[in-house]
Amino acid sequence: MISGDTCQLARLAGMRRYAAARGWEVEELRRQDSRASMIGGIIARHGPAGCIVEGDGRMDDLPPTLFGRVPVAYIDVLDGALCGDAPRVIIDFDAVADTALRELSALKPSCYAAVGFVRPHEWSAYRIAAFKRRVEACGKRCIVLEAEMGESVESYIARIREWVAGLPRGCAIFAVQGPTARNILDAARAASRNVPRDLAIFCTAGSEETDTPPPENVSRLLFDFERVGYIAARLLDDRMRGTCAPRHVERVGPLFVERRESTRGRGRREPHILKALEMIRREACNGLTARDLAARFPGSRRLFDLRFREALGHSVLDEIIHVRMEQASTLLAKTDTAIGAIAGMCGFGSDSALDKLFRSRYGMSMREWRKRNSWLK
Repeated sequence: MISGDTCQLARLAGMRRYAAARGWEVEELRRQDSRASMIGGIIARHGPAGCIVEGDGRMDDLPPTLFGRVPVAYIDVLDGALCGDAPRVIIDFDAVADTALRELSALKPSCYAAVGFVRPHEWSAYRIAAFKRRVEACGKRCIVLEAEMGESVESYIARIREWVAGLPRGCAIFAVQGPTARNILDAARAASRNVPRDLAIFCTAGSEETDTPPPENVSRLLFDFERVGYIAARLLDDRMRGTCAPRHVERVGPLFVERRESTRGRGRREPHILKALEMIRREACNGLTARDLAARFPGSRRLFDLRFREALGHSVLDEIIHVRMEQASTLLAKTDTAIGAIAGMCGFGSDSALDKLFRSRYGMSMREWRKRNSWLK
């Protein structure tokens, strides 16, 4: 296995999980030790049965021809022409853009913005382009800021500070990754721009082992990178056995949104609303209802509901369902829990209630979603 420069530990764990079930040995090579001119020597020394090339979202330079007769599978190599007939697994940029826009549009922003990574990367440009297309398809404006070729990180961060200070009030910002979201939040604080009442921030994030996590109060889109590695190993296995269709591509979408303060409405935060949010995250899957929650706070249920909606932009029930759906998605993707048991474990009153909500949100049944998103195969 030839890994990318950033050594995606979660992906490697997924590969090892698949390999262990088949008695394979996995050897990791650093990117700097596996340049194109070295591939022939690596193959001669190690004699691998197959190789996985991790492009790390760049247009990679290791085509299958360098590996001779050794089967190859690719991760995050965006140039399909480079891969020849070899299979590859990539992040579904359209699914990322759809989810980001759905989360941010609920705030009814004055405009949208997209901010790229601190260095120019193809994956960053792809995510921004997909998001911008969807925003403009809705007839809205999308302001874009990206790092320039050859620009230092310090210079780009300085531009982010100036750019954030001049954004229109009510702008909803999509950051391509956790570190970018942190830079935006720091810039907002320096400019006395309140998040989320003045600016909303949403980002994509990797697993904690491989990515600088966003600040705790920034909403994020989570991926299962361990599953990406598992899929890559499965594709390599299929390639080695001759059962993989030429140029096969598997696109992996996000798991779910982890909603935090940065996209939770623009209203004033009252102490009991913040406490209610903590209770929802802690107890939603234990059967907590909107009525139960309102009863724990002074005043009428109607007044509580109004203040909650004013603060967050959606109802108490919406927040409870969101937390329950997060848990249902996690159980489907990362465990072999029987589908019939998930509704009860997530606080839903019946299997049919969860099934209806799931189909409405994802456009497919839980069984179909698990088939696409679970690496426990």
